[in-house]
Amino acid sequence: MATASSMRRAFLAAWLALVLLASLPAYAAEGYIGTPGDAARAAGLIAEALGRKAQVHTIRITEKDVTVLVRGDARPGDVEEWKVRTANRFFFFPSEGVSGPSAKPAPAIVADPAAGFFSFDDIALNKVSEVVGRAIAYARLQDTATIQTIEIARRVNLLPTPAYGDIRWTLYVSSPRETATVYTDAAGTIIGGDLSNTVRARNMDFYKDDDWPKEAALESLISVIGTRPIVRDITIYPKSVQVKADHPTLPETTVGYSWDLSGVTRSAITSPMFPGTAQEPALSLADIDLAPLAKVRDNAIKAWGNEKSSLNYLMLRLFSEGPGKPEQRWTVHFTDWGQPGELTLFSNGGSIELTADGTVRVANLPAARQPKRNWLDPKTTRETLAAVSEQFGKNARFSEISVNNDSMRILAEVPDTPGKMRDYNANDRGITASSMIMPWDAEFRPERLYRMDDLAFFSAEKLNELTARTFTRLKVGSDMALSRYTFSIGQLPTPDGSFMVPSPDGKVTLEIRLEGPDGWKGGRVTYSSTGEEIDVVMP
Repeated sequence: MATASSMRRAFLAAWLALVLLASLPAYAAEGYIGTPGDAARAAGLIAEALGRKAQVHTIRITEKDVTVLVRGDARPGDVEEWKVRTANRFFFFPSEGVSGPSAKPAPAIVADPAAGFFSFDDIALNKVSEVVGRAIAYARLQDTATIQTIEIARRVNLLPTPAYGDIRWTLYVSSPRETATVYTDAAGTIIGGDLSNTVRARNMDFYKDDDWPKEAALESLISVIGTRPIVRDITIYPKSVQVKADHPTLPETTVGYSWDLSGVTRSAITSPMFPGTAQEPALSLADIDLAPLAKVRDNAIKAWGNEKSSLNYLMLRLFSEGPGKPEQRWTVHFTDWGQPGELTLFSNGGSIELTADGTVRVANLPAARQPKRNWLDPKTTRETLAAVSEQFGKNARFSEISVNNDSMRILAEVPDTPGKMRDYNANDRGITASSMIMPWDAEFRPERLYRMDDLAFFSAEKLNELTARTFTRLKVGSDMALSRYTFSIGQLPTPDGSFMVPSPDGKVTLEIRLEGPDGWKGGRVTYSSTGEEIDVVMP
C-alpha cells in the first residue's frame, strides 16, 4: 500500500507536469514542410507578432523553421527577419518560438526595391504539403526524395534592366545520389525545374522524351532575352535548345543563346545578318508554344516516310515569304541512311516544314524519293488549288492562276494588304512570294479579281472533259501535250487593263494550252465560265 508521502510526491509531479504543459504553446510543429498546414500557421504567428499587415520579401521554409523577410520601418527597401523555429523537446513535449525582428541589408540588385514585396494572401501557404508532393513527383528521382528547403520570392528579370517579376516558389529536392530544383507560380502550380543533376537528365533526349521541361526552358530564356520580337529562330537538339536573336546593342547582328537543364548561357560569338534580314519580322518568345512539339515531330516523321533515317534537329522560325500573315513554321531536318530494303554508303538530307500546330506544309524529300506527280493531272490540279485556298484564306482574291506540270504561278491581292497585288510561286517546296512583278500586274484592278470558289465549275471531271475536247478541237494527238491551265477573268491581259480575249459574262475563263516537245509548236482553246469555246488558236 502506498504511503501518504509517496502519494504526495506523485501528486506534486503530476501537478508540475500540468503546469509545464499549460505554459507551452497549444501546438508545436513537427515539420513545417511535411505537416499539412504548419507553414501557414507559422506565417500566422509571425503576422500576429508583427502587429501589422506584413509586406513580405522572402519566405524560407525547412522542416525545423520558417524564416520571413518583411519590409522594415526605418528606410524604404529595408528588411527585417522574423523566424518561427521548433525548439528542443522539454520534458518530452516539443515547443517552438517566434523571434524577431532582426535587421537585414536591403536587396541591392533591383533599383526599385519596393516592387519586390508581396503579402501572405498572395501565396498558397496552406498548400505546402500538396506542392511538395507534386514537386517530388515532377523531379522523379530514382531513390526516395525529400524537400530540403522551400524559398518563395519574386523572381528577378535581368533584361532590359533588373526588375522584379512574378512570385515564384523554389523547392530544393534531394536524395542520396541526386538533386533537383522545382519552380512553381504563386498558387503552387509547377512551371518547370532544373533537373540537370538527375539520372533522368543524363538519359534525357528531347526528341524521344516528351516530358522534358519545355515551359521552364521558355521561362529561363525569357528571363535573359526578354519578350521583344527579336528571335530569328529557335532550334531543338537532343539535350539543348538554341536561340538565335538580334544582338541587344549591335545592329544588323545576331547572337546565340543556349538552354539546357542547367540553365541559359550566351555565346561570345556574334554573326552579321544577311542584307535585309533586320527588316523581316521576328519571333517573340512569349508567342512560342512548345506543347505541340510531340505532334510536330510525329507528323514530320510520318511525312518523311523512311524508317532508315535520323532526325537531326527541329527549327522554328517566322515564315513571311508566303501569302497572308507571317506564320510560325517548324523545319524538321532528317538524313536518310538508305531506302527501305537497301544499303547505301551515302546519306541524303531533307526536311519537312510544318505549322506550329503540326500541319505539314512542305516535304523537301531527297531527290531519289521526290514524288513524281504531274500538277496538270486534273485531280492534282484541284488538290493543289485547295491547298492554295487554305493558305491564302477563304476571302482571298486572285487575278490569275497559271498551272504547269510542276509548279503554279499566282497573281493575287495580298491577303493582309487590300489593294496591293503580288506575284507568288508555288511548287513542291511550298508557296513563296516572288521578288519581281510586272508594272501592269502590280496595278490594282478589282474588276480582274475572283475568289477560289469561282472555280467550282472547273472540277477535276470538267478539266478532264475540256482537256480532251482541246486535243480534238486542235486536231492533234500524241505529238503534243498539255502544257498549261490558266484561270483568269479574261485571257491575255494588256497594259491598259483590258483582255485580248475578254470574258463574255465577266466570270472566270480557262485557257488550255498544248505544246510540242520542242516548245515552239503550240495551240490553245479558251473556255467561258460555262465551258463554251470563246477563242481558238490552232497550232
